[in-house]
Amino acid sequence: MNFTLLLSSLLLMYIYIRFSNNYFMIAKLTFICSLFLLSFCVNAQKKIKFGDITTKDFEQKVYAIDSAAQAVFLYDAGTAKYESDGSAWFNIVYTYHERIRILHKNAFDIATIKIPLYKGERTEDKLDKIEAATYNVENGQVVKTKLDRQSIFKDKVSKNRTIEKFTFPNLKEGCIIEYTYTIISPRSYDLRTWYFQGKFPILESKYEVTIPTLFNHIFLKNGYYALPESKVTMGNQSFNIFQNRNSAERTESFVYNATTIHTEWELKNVPAILEEKYTTTLENYISKIEFQLKSLNWENQAPEPYMQTWGELAKTLLKSNWFGADLDNKNKWLEDDIDKLLVKNDSLETAKKIFAFVKNNFACTNNQGYQLEENLKKSYQDKKGSVGDINLVLLAMLKKAKFNADPVLLSTRENGMAYEIYPLIDRFNYVIARVVINSKVYLLDASNKRMGFNFLPEECYNGNGRIISENPYIVPLSADSLKEKKSTSVFMVNSEDGKNINGSYTSNLGYFESFEIRDNLSRVSKDDFFKKIKSGYNYEIKIGNTSLDSLHDDEQKIAVKYDFSFALEEDVVYFNPLFGEAYKTNPFTAAQRSYPVEMPFQTDELIIVNMDIPKGYKVDELPKSVRISFNENEGMFEYIIQADAEVIQLRCRIVFNKANFAPEDYETLRSFYAQIVKKQAEQIVFKKIK
Repeated sequence: MNFTLLLSSLLLMYIYIRFSNNYFMIAKLTFICSLFLLSFCVNAQKKIKFGDITTKDFEQKVYAIDSAAQAVFLYDAGTAKYESDGSAWFNIVYTYHERIRILHKNAFDIATIKIPLYKGERTEDKLDKIEAATYNVENGQVVKTKLDRQSIFKDKVSKNRTIEKFTFPNLKEGCIIEYTYTIISPRSYDLRTWYFQGKFPILESKYEVTIPTLFNHIFLKNGYYALPESKVTMGNQSFNIFQNRNSAERTESFVYNATTIHTEWELKNVPAILEEKYTTTLENYISKIEFQLKSLNWENQAPEPYMQTWGELAKTLLKSNWFGADLDNKNKWLEDDIDKLLVKNDSLETAKKIFAFVKNNFACTNNQGYQLEENLKKSYQDKKGSVGDINLVLLAMLKKAKFNADPVLLSTRENGMAYEIYPLIDRFNYVIARVVINSKVYLLDASNKRMGFNFLPEECYNGNGRIISENPYIVPLSADSLKEKKSTSVFMVNSEDGKNINGSYTSNLGYFESFEIRDNLSRVSKDDFFKKIKSGYNYEIKIGNTSLDSLHDDEQKIAVKYDFSFALEEDVVYFNPLFGEAYKTNPFTAAQRSYPVEMPFQTDELIIVNMDIPKGYKVDELPKSVRISFNENEGMFEYIIQADAEVIQLRCRIVFNKANFAPEDYETLRSFYAQIVKKQAEQIVFKKIK
C-alpha cells in the first residue's frame, strides 16, 4: 500500500471525526482505517528471499545477542505441509531456509551441512530444489560463490537412513552462507521435529506447519527458553489420495476435502545453548517442538487410534518376535545350561549364577538397544549381541528357571528423557531385567562384564524406566536415589632418623569409581595405575606396598592402598595435605546456566589426615577451618584443621544430599565450588628451626 495514501486516509478520518457528530460513521471509518493500517504493516514486513544479500548484511561485526559468538544464524526457517498427487497416500513436504554469518574460522565446521533422509523398502525421502551459496565482500561488492551440485555426497548410515552432505566453498571469516532445500517424505505419520535453538545464537527462527484435521497430533514443547504462543489459522485443501481400502487387494483413488490447521511459531534473538559439566544431554533442554500422531480422524467416523496406551504397547512388545514373544516359550535348548546353574534351596544364589553365566559368556557388540537383533535362540548360540540381545537372553534364562522376571525399558542419560505420559517407543534405547526374589526387587544388566549383580551403569539412572508386563508400571531410576561414598585416610610419621616422612594411604572408593578403575585396568597394568598416582605429586615421593583390594569382585568396592615416603630439605616448605584429593578447578565455568545441573549421584567424600610435624620444622602458617552449608541441608563443605607442637590433624568433607539442581541454584552452586577449590588449594607452610 502507498504510504502517502495511508497518511491521506488518516488525515481525512481525523477531519471527519473532529467536525462530525455521526458516531456510527466515526466507528465505521475507524474500523476501515485500522484495516488499512494492518494491511500496511503486513506489507511493510520484509520477506527473506534466497540470495537477497547486500553489503549492509556484512556491516555488523559483533552481535548484541552474544558478543563472543563465532557464528550467528541470521535466519532459520522451515515449513511442513501435507500434499498428495493421487499416486499415493499423503506426503509431507518440508522446506528449509538458513542464512548464517560465520565470524571466526573456528566455526567453519558449521559450513558442512548434513541432511538426514529415510529410505524404506518401497518408499524413500526425496531431496529436491537444493540451492546453496557463500557470500563475501570484495572491493565493496558482494561476491556470490554457488555450490557445485557435484559436491553433494551421499552416505549410508544404516539400512533405513542415509545422509546427503556438502561443504560450502570459498569460506572466509565474516562470510555469509545460505542454503535452501525441499524434502518430500512419504512418512506421513512422522512429522519432523523443529529446533529453535542450537550451539550458536539465532536472530530469527520460524516454523510453520499445515496439517489436515485428519491427522490428530500432540504437540510436545521442550526447552527452558520458552516458546511463544502459536498463531493458528484455519483453511481448506483438497487431496487426491490413492489408498488401500478395506482389503489388501482393493485400492482406489479419491478426492479428500479437508479442513487444515496452519500453525506458526516465531522466536527472535534466541541465545545459544552449550553443553556444560554435569549435563545428561542437551536434548532434554534445547527449545524445540515435536509432534506425535495420536489418531486419524475421518469425518463422521470414530477416531482411529495411532498412539497406543502403555498397556497396549506392553502387550504388543510381549507378542513381538523381536522382543518378548519367546521369553515365555518352553525354550528347551536352555535346559542343559540351566540345570548346571541351579542351587538347591537358594533362589538368590541361582539367580546370581545365571547372571554371572550370561555376563561372562556373552560379548556386547552394541551398548544400546532394547530389542533382539537376531532371534532369541540365535543370540544365545552366537554368545554375542546388543544390550537388548544379552539382557533378553538373561530374562529368558531367569524365566526358564521359574523366576518372576520382566523386562524394563529405559532411556539412558545420553539418549534423553522418555515421556512418562506418552508411550513413545522411539524414546527408549535400553532394556534391563527386573527379578523378584523373596519379595525383594533386583535390577540386572548383564551386558557389561564389570557390572555386579543388582548394579546398573550410571547411564541408566535417568528418571524412570517402564516395566513391560500386564501391568506396565514405572520403575524409579533417579540419580537422586544413588549415593556415592568415598573415604580416604592418610597417616604420616617421622622416620626414626628424622630424615623422612613415612606414611600410609588408604582410599575406600564408591561403587562407580570402583567400576571406572576396573574398566581402566582392563587396558592398563596395575603398575601403570600406580605410576600415574605417583606422577600426580609435585615433589619426589617413593611408593610401595601397593594394593587394590576387591579388584576382581564386581559386587564390592575397591580400596586403594600404598605406603609412601618423602623428604623435606628446603628452609621453607609449602605443603598441601590433601594428597591429590583436592578439586583443582571449578567444574562450573559459565557465568550463567539456563538448564539444570545433573550430577550422576549424591556424594559424600571424606578425607582424614594425621601428620607428624616434620623434625626440625615448625608450622609457620596453617589454613583456617571453615564449615559451609549449601541450601541449608542440601549439601555441606567442611575443612577442619588443627595443630599442636607435634601433630597436625585435618578433616575435609564434601556432601551433596541431592544430585539434580534447578537452574536457579546454579550461581549458588558455582560459588560453593569456588570456595571449595580455593580452600583446598591452601597449603601448610613449614619453616626450618634454626
